Amino acid sequence: MNRTYFSIGLLVFGIMGCSKSPDQLFTQAEEWVSKDSVNLAIQTYEQLISEFPDDSLSSVGQYRIARIYLDRSNAMEQGLEALKSVIDQFPESPQADRARKDIKDFPEWVYNRAESIRSGKRFQDTITLLSFLVKRYPAHVLAPKSQYLIGDIYMNDIRDFSSAIDAYRKVLRDFPGSPQEAHAQFMVGYIYANVLNDQDNARKEYQTFLKKFPNHELSPSVRFELEFLGKDI
Repeated sequence: MNRTYFSIGLLVFGIMGCSKSPDQLFTQAEEWVSKDSVNLAIQTYEQLISEFPDDSLSSVGQYRIARIYLDRSNAMEQGLEALKSVIDQFPESPQADRARKDIKDFPEWVYNRAESIRSGKRFQDTITLLSFLVKRYPAHVLAPKSQYLIGDIYMNDIRDFSSAIDAYRKVLRDFPGSPQEAHAQFMVGYIYANVLNDQDNARKEYQTFLKKFPNHELSPSVRFELEFLGKDI
């Protein structure tokens, strides 16, 4: 019996001895980040927050979780929720102030990150980010610009012309009156005329352009395209 109690005591002592301080947990999480083991890093930050919610490092850890989702995983919804958690759990912390600013500037940040990722030729990741922006912030000025950029990526980077037309048509359907509307209408006609060699649909789309935007800066180009449609120039 005494041996049993002694064994239990050793087990409890061992568990207590294995517990880590906030500094140790934070350092361990940072090491996981440096090794690109983001899931382990998030788990360790969450352990820090759970065990030491009043420690100043917990607010830093929660903010780090948000940035991992946003900067490393391209998980926009999770990152946005993690930023809100910083504000909810640690409202007076410096990290909460940063989170508030991040949320305020979030559409601009997503758009800029999408452009950066596109320059690295990560085209599908770029489309994912832009699609998130369009869906999450449909009334934002960057929404039609993002949708148009999706069409541009399909057109010029991926060379998927059917998807490009669909993306441009979404600009026409969802963002009428935006600065991108006329350009999207032009691009639909341009793809039919110059890529797919579909003269009937090209003529139809170009005529729609002139009807809707007779005085647009692209109108002379559209008239030129119509005049020489199907001709060897």
